[in-house]
Amino acid sequence: MMSYLDLRVLRLLIEQISTDSSEEASENALSMNAGPSTDFLLLIFIRYLQLIGLMSWTFPASITHEIPKLDKPPHQPGLCGLRNIGNTCYMNSAIQCLSQIPQLIEWGNSQQKIKSQRTVTQAYISLIQSMWSGQNSCVTPNIIKKRVAQYASIFSDYAQKDSHEFMNSLLNALQSESEGQTSTVTDFFRIQTQSGVTCLHCTDDSIEETTFCLPLPLGDEPRVSLDSLLNDFIKEEQLDGQYYCSSCQDLREAKQKTSICQPLSPVIIVQLKRFTFDETNEKLDTFVDYPISDWKVNDVLYDLVAVSMHVGNLKGGHYTTYARLNDTDQWYYFNDSEYIPIENTRCIVTRNAYILVYLQKKIDNKSS
Repeated sequence: MMSYLDLRVLRLLIEQISTDSSEEASENALSMNAGPSTDFLLLIFIRYLQLIGLMSWTFPASITHEIPKLDKPPHQPGLCGLRNIGNTCYMNSAIQCLSQIPQLIEWGNSQQKIKSQRTVTQAYISLIQSMWSGQNSCVTPNIIKKRVAQYASIFSDYAQKDSHEFMNSLLNALQSESEGQTSTVTDFFRIQTQSGVTCLHCTDDSIEETTFCLPLPLGDEPRVSLDSLLNDFIKEEQLDGQYYCSSCQDLREAKQKTSICQPLSPVIIVQLKRFTFDETNEKLDTFVDYPISDWKVNDVLYDLVAVSMHVGNLKGGHYTTYARLNDTDQWYYFNDSEYIPIENTRCIVTRNAYILVYLQKKIDNKSS
């Protein structure tokens, strides 16, 4: 039988994999403050066996009992854990990130209580209302997983998936189901970009695109700022090789530039593209220095409200979330069913950051 110390070491290993221990010490300490339950330790042990290749990632590891509420703050709206129902930490992390966006929560809570949850929208509204009722310290997101899986079949099994992919599928499903109505997703999350190719001999050829996320590629640098990544994303670059210009009807030299169009969306979701998906399947551990407040995009200021974290690699790992409770300055660390308050926000900026959720800063109309 494993000792409690051995189990704590396993838990530390799952947090430390592919992470510099000196930079992440505070995060790991936070994740072990509350005494873990047997169910939670069993899940971590299964994760460990999966990481070292002794157990398949398709094994449906799940927590069947609620974790004791040790050292948790009192119930309050929005402060709610999500049970892991079998390698669903990616889904829980994505949902927690979205759960701290005031406009989305206000929309969900303004809807009538729903008995039938046959669509993604109905299931998501019901989930929002449960998480924000102030009556639950933890809920089981079975139905939302089932409904999103009907929209995107990749989520139909219990293998490890990607939190960004789930978030994007959820938002696209909500958008798809709102045809003919004012789309909450479009109003809050739509980012319009314009990609233009300029033929050096004649004219521009531009395409406008709509996305719910800014995918920012990472390079080989050990450390980079979020501003630098954004500048690289929108800077004008000379195209390699030649471009066929429809006006010239010939191959020409050309430049390409991507612009973020006005007006900016109330919410900007940033994906730090850590997974290469090439022949190496490498994960990029670049440390991205991102601001917690006053991130400037096209002269508009944004504040960070949530971060989806990932430890591990493409073959397996674990997702957690740091999130700021709606309309407060208090941050929390969400690890599936568990959550604890964060006293020092320095631990929020780590090399494990994968998805950043920014909310447009409120304008103070009291200025003279």
